[in-house]
Amino acid sequence: MTVRNLRHVLVFAFAFASAQVGQRHAAADATATVKGTVGLPPDLKTGRLFSGYWRVENTNVAVHHGNLRGGTVVLLSGPQFQAVPPKTVVVEISGLQANPPTVVINEGSVVEFKNMDKVSHNLSTPNQTQVMGPEMLPSGTVRKQRFGMPGEYLVRDAEYPHIAISVIVTSSPLFAAVDDKGAFKIADVPAGHATLKVWSNGRYVHEEEVDVTEKGLDVTIKVKGAMVAKETE
Repeated sequence: MTVRNLRHVLVFAFAFASAQVGQRHAAADATATVKGTVGLPPDLKTGRLFSGYWRVENTNVAVHHGNLRGGTVVLLSGPQFQAVPPKTVVVEISGLQANPPTVVINEGSVVEFKNMDKVSHNLSTPNQTQVMGPEMLPSGTVRKQRFGMPGEYLVRDAEYPHIAISVIVTSSPLFAAVDDKGAFKIADVPAGHATLKVWSNGRYVHEEEVDVTEKGLDVTIKVKGAMVAKETE
């Protein structure tokens, strides 16, 4: 083989190897959309424990109607998902109802609880008081709480026990709220294996393993019932 031919062979081999590496990188960087519907049983469609009016200090406070899905979210977790920086999210308490009733954040994020009611609220994580101890939140004030450890936390109101706020701390940025029709959509999901979980009314109610392809994934989730899940401590 001549030197010239050898040079051509080496150039071709280098170009082929570069193309293969580029294809692998493109496959690793490929993202898709995971969408679908979540069907909840009747015992998870209540959204709140009470509705109507509360009588407070010789007046009536209207209680807004809760979302029938009760703050249901779908989350994806997997080793290929990159965490995002901490952020600040806001939960407003108005009409003796929290909005949103469920927040998903990354480690170190801060939740601002804003009391828009005319009455005070005594908020805490009663089963994890070392995380968020009881503290009165007067009308028109804000309480800022940082959540530094992964896990699931239920913020309760000692004055109005029907108010419950789910705080999910996860390293995955991939999640979506379920709308009134049960639909959800999560964009920019890296292709690969993942764990899909459904959170509703203060606890996980469904979990399954899925494989996300470059074409995406469309799933139909049927939650069997609340008895399959255990409320977060």
